Amino acid sequence: MRACARWLLAVGLTAGGSLAAGFPVVAQQPGGGISAQQADIGRVDTAIQRYGQALGVVTRLSRPLGAETECYGICFLPSSSRSTAWRCAPRESCTLHCDISPPVGDCR
Repeated sequence: MRACARWLLAVGLTAGGSLAAGFPVVAQQPGGGISAQQADIGRVDTAIQRYGQALGVVTRLSRPLGAETECYGICFLPSSSRSTAWRCAPRESCTLHCDISPPVGDCR
């Protein structure tokens, strides 16, 4: 769990620092998301989701050349945090569900 939280924090800090360095990063207000892309790695999309009793952060890594999409999610609950990781087919979206216990992810 802690490793996933550190990874999500690193993605957020890296993307935030990329703004000053001039890398292509796009922030989006409605979904609370941020995106960044690098040719050798792929594209990372991160979104914040609100639930009745939780906040969720889901990160999607789309690698080049049609590889599987890697998904990482963490749910911040009133008394704890839970993380999960899963894979989706290329070009599918990662969806995190923090309103069930334990939290799960799926693909769309």
